[in-house]
Amino acid sequence: MVSSQYLNIYSFLYNQYTIAGSLVPDDVMIKMVMSDAVEAIKNGQSLLLDGFPRTMEQAVALDKNLDVDLVINLCVPNETIIERISDRWIHPASGRVYSYSYQPPKVKGLDDETGEELVQRDDDKPESVLNRLNKYDNVTKPLVKYYEEKGVIQTFRGTESDVIYPEVQKWLGHQLAEAEMDRLQFEHGQ
Repeated sequence: MVSSQYLNIYSFLYNQYTIAGSLVPDDVMIKMVMSDAVEAIKNGQSLLLDGFPRTMEQAVALDKNLDVDLVINLCVPNETIIERISDRWIHPASGRVYSYSYQPPKVKGLDDETGEELVQRDDDKPESVLNRLNKYDNVTKPLVKYYEEKGVIQTFRGTESDVIYPEVQKWLGHQLAEAEMDRLQFEHGQ
């Protein structure tokens, strides 16, 4: 287990990379995630990891410590992601987040409570989002292939959460029910 002092350092580094609009390096992500993941597995818990692993190095580190049973790959067009993220504006003092497409401020460009000006974070600007997505696509293509070869990945495509989520929920529910039946049969020697 990594000490809390080191996790604070890794959290700081994580924030620095994301603020700059960069992907977080593998060694930082691996240390942050694996410290908690290994402890949870030792305690008999299951894990749902969102956004990890994102690279082959991360996948190999994960495989050294635990078995990956299921992988969900959400495939949303880059244009949709850029549109959604670059639509986000914040009130820096409070952290309130607005989206012009689904949660706009009452007055354009101003915080609802204070009337102060909203700003767009640098990592939410379209060029920064596109830069991150291009890097992300390049490093995740081999990862998708890796999990396809292991037979544990299911890809869902779409642009709307309300459409994709029910499909994911149905598939995941089926997979978990099968796993539970296998476990029960194993326990009862059938």
